[in-house]
Amino acid sequence: MLRKGTSQISFLLAYYRPHTTKIIVALLFMLPSSGISLLFPMLTGGLIDGILKADNPSNLYTVGALFLGLLLVQAAVGYAISITLATITENVIAALRLDLFSHIVRTPLSYLSQKRVGDLTSRLSSDLALIQETFSFSVLQILRQSVFLIGSVVIIVMTSVELTIPILLVTPIIVLIALTIGKKIRKLSTKTQDALAVTSTIVEESLQSVAAVKSFVRELYESARYGEALKENVRLAIKGAKLRALFVTFIIFTVFGGIAAVILYGANLVSVGAITMGELLSFLMYAMFVGGALGSFAELFGQVQKTLGAAVRVSEIMETPTEGLNDAISSPPLVIHNIELRDLYFEYPDREDQQVLQGISLEIPRGARVAFVGQSGAGKSTTASIIQRLYEPTKGEILYNNQPGSDFTLQQIRSAIAIVPQDVVLFGGTIADNILYGNPAATMEMVKEAARNANAYDFIQEFPEGFETLVGERGTKLSGGQRQRIAIARAVLKNPSVLILDEATSSLDAESEGLIQDALQKLMINRTAVIIAHRLSTVRTADLIIVFEKGKIVESGTHKDLIAISGGRYQHWCDLQFLT
Repeated sequence: MLRKGTSQISFLLAYYRPHTTKIIVALLFMLPSSGISLLFPMLTGGLIDGILKADNPSNLYTVGALFLGLLLVQAAVGYAISITLATITENVIAALRLDLFSHIVRTPLSYLSQKRVGDLTSRLSSDLALIQETFSFSVLQILRQSVFLIGSVVIIVMTSVELTIPILLVTPIIVLIALTIGKKIRKLSTKTQDALAVTSTIVEESLQSVAAVKSFVRELYESARYGEALKENVRLAIKGAKLRALFVTFIIFTVFGGIAAVILYGANLVSVGAITMGELLSFLMYAMFVGGALGSFAELFGQVQKTLGAAVRVSEIMETPTEGLNDAISSPPLVIHNIELRDLYFEYPDREDQQVLQGISLEIPRGARVAFVGQSGAGKSTTASIIQRLYEPTKGEILYNNQPGSDFTLQQIRSAIAIVPQDVVLFGGTIADNILYGNPAATMEMVKEAARNANAYDFIQEFPEGFETLVGERGTKLSGGQRQRIAIARAVLKNPSVLILDEATSSLDAESEGLIQDALQKLMINRTAVIIAHRLSTVRTADLIIVFEKGKIVESGTHKDLIAISGGRYQHWCDLQFLT
């Protein structure tokens, strides 16, 4: 985690620290390599004066050979430097991209639920690509142009102070304007990157839910939504381009206007014999080096400002607190026997005015089958998520094995709990990969046994590639019932001490549901089970039924107890589901 107040530049340079030696060596070679370029105007001036004087033709060949030799040395060294720095930058960006992704997946669910997937992927793609381009090309160019600028200014001052004055007068003005416009470019760049992230988000959401888009015939709507986001992105990008173009135009006008004045003044000095034609030509070339360096600084400075804007967005995520999973790597396995919730309150971070849970207190005994029932939004799934420590309660306490939850690491608690959700999302690998997600160390025989217990083995074997069948992105090549059974097999393979079934059989046909219910009955033996259900037929045999309503527990007991409560919520739902 970044220290508060750490600058974005320091944040980025921290990733270059392991490569310090290579960078220093490359820069040490770059300085003389760039310095060689400063000899060209001097040699050119000497050639011109030699030609005009026609004193010794052999000297011309000597200078020409020196020219060629310097060019070859500069080309070879420049190539080696570019490759070295590019290799370093590729490794640095890969490390930064890995750290950013690892940080994102380790942030609390309460943070991730407030973010859109497209926005986060934009950080990993476009923001880091911008940083990569700057550090692999722009920074090197800045260093080279700095050598040209400083070296050229020193030489032209030594050559002729009178000719140098027009150029030096322009330089402070350009620097001042660069600093002023640079700040505006940086802020605008951050807004542009944010707008680009919005377009990525729309693409991500539309393609992930493409079936719904087509089902509701919303293709034109999604295209229009994407078009509006692109318009805003283009508007900001053009605004930034205008700023940079205005700056570059100003530099070209002032610098080359100064050079034109120097040419006129220098021609007068040549006519009176104050300087030679070769010296004037050399001076003009050095002046163009200064102008070219200042002109490139405008674009390079804008690029750096854009990179700082991207770095701000990346560092914002890197500064977000993460869950303490690293500390749990060596923690011993935990077997959860019983769970107790004491006076829990909870609201989501982006809905702090709405209490999702209000004073929830309940005890889940060892080996019990506890059912959560109630209308949608009553707090059932949220309570189950808090049991897994996916969310932290706003107020109250959770106990595992009669010990505070803080006594155990998140990895211990989550490793002891398996969930079969209502909306199953599979990963885009094979069926075996998805089942093994529950226990990567399991053997193939264990995978097959888990599939049998989940009533998935037969349909898997019907595929030509069996367990090596690719499920497609998010499991789209499988039916809903098949995905559900794969998820159940994954939970079976995890072999948890606590099992959470969130409408686990809702997507199955009647025949498969009966087989799965039988498998789940066996799976729940000697395990604590939390069953979240809307269909009350699935919870009638539960040891304890908890009735939720508007974030509170309004009734609890066995099916027999609750059905006997005249006018009770559970009795009312039973009447609706069983008697009508």
